[in-house]
Amino acid sequence: MRRLLPDTFAGWVIVLLIGGLALSQAVTLAINYRSRTSTATVLEHFRLAERVADVVRLVGGSPPEQRQRMLSSLAGPTLRANWGARPAIPDAPPADWHAQLFAQVVQSALWDVPWHELRVELADAPPAIARAAGATPDRLRAATPGVARSVNEIIAEHERASVLHVSLQLDDQTWLNFEAPLVEERDVGSPWSVPLFMLAALAILGASIWAVRRLTSPLTMLAAAAEHLGRDVNAAPLSETGPQELRGAAHAFNLMQERIQRFVRDRTLMVAAMSHDLRTPITRLRLRAEFVEDEEQRRRMLSDLDDMESMVDSTLAFVREEASTEETASTDLVSLVANVCEDRHDVTFVVDPRVGPRLPYVCRPVALARCLTNVVDNAVKYAGSAEVRLDTSASSVTVVVEDRGPGIAGDDRERAFAPFTRLDPSRNRETGGTGLGLTIARAIARAHGGDVGLEDRVGGGLRVIVTLPR
Repeated sequence: MRRLLPDTFAGWVIVLLIGGLALSQAVTLAINYRSRTSTATVLEHFRLAERVADVVRLVGGSPPEQRQRMLSSLAGPTLRANWGARPAIPDAPPADWHAQLFAQVVQSALWDVPWHELRVELADAPPAIARAAGATPDRLRAATPGVARSVNEIIAEHERASVLHVSLQLDDQTWLNFEAPLVEERDVGSPWSVPLFMLAALAILGASIWAVRRLTSPLTMLAAAAEHLGRDVNAAPLSETGPQELRGAAHAFNLMQERIQRFVRDRTLMVAAMSHDLRTPITRLRLRAEFVEDEEQRRRMLSDLDDMESMVDSTLAFVREEASTEETASTDLVSLVANVCEDRHDVTFVVDPRVGPRLPYVCRPVALARCLTNVVDNAVKYAGSAEVRLDTSASSVTVVVEDRGPGIAGDDRERAFAPFTRLDPSRNRETGGTGLGLTIARAIARAHGGDVGLEDRVGGGLRVIVTLPR
């Protein structure tokens, strides 16, 4: 069921509008049908009552010997009457509301005719009413085909309808008995109802699509700006257009972006200043260490200073990377990855056949090369060799770097991306490094809308996957 429902705000608005239109049309048709049926029923009762009253006046003023012949000549598809000494209806009050209503209407129509008793009953059985004289099938065939068809349909409806039985006692104690079909209104709408509804639905659908797209386009821009901000903190501010609520959301987003930019800029400046200022005392300590007479102590002091200087250099590189404003450009990824691998020994590079000789990709080439360099150097440093494979799909480009080293336990994989983190036992100070290689690599990949993940290599070792969106 959820698959049939729309998955967008625009889709929901259109469904609600069309659904509301259909519901309002259905309610309108239902109200119109009830009103039309009630009106038609009352009019039908008045029509029959007037005919009964006319027959009563005519028969009441005629000699008894002419009454039956007169009633036979008046018989037709919509009314049949006979005259006799007994009523056709037993003495009982009308139970059906149609009978009650008809009795009231007949009484009001007979205001000028003397009578003693009126009985009305609604029967379900179809009446045995003969066709009126002149309405024979032969004469209908001679008429216009459309008229013949309409008359036949009307007669068929009268023959299938319920029947009102009326027994009226005249002033001379004789009874007039009537049978009349009660045809209820069944036509809800005209043949134009469905085309008009479809035309209105199409007009509302077109107007809805235009209005919804106009309303939701700022939301789409807001989502795109938020996604762009995740890749580039220095992205341009969002245009504050659209309705008041959307302008307010865009303004709040721009304020948030400005605060984030200020926070990143201040943090970057602070870390860069601290790292830069540490160079002077490190240099002084290095000079003083040269005057230490104990060879072992001098070696250890210089080693610690080398580590400190390496950490300062890595920190400055990390800060420079986050503050980088390198422009994007179309780059051949095959050549870029090949250049990274060619400069290192014991690194093999394989291109998937689906990639081809060239793979143009819009990126920050210097930053992306640094990302891949850190990953490849990390594999060579701890495993001695690496295998690099470039693959592509409809949605992403993947660079896989595999090594046959000790690998990383599953619980430590996410921690390996934390700044200044080195995992024991193989990733220690003896192998060098400051624990920023994977941190910088992931930061660059995420700035491109991708990511860096770690997996176990089949047969042992580590598998690093750099994923970039197409």
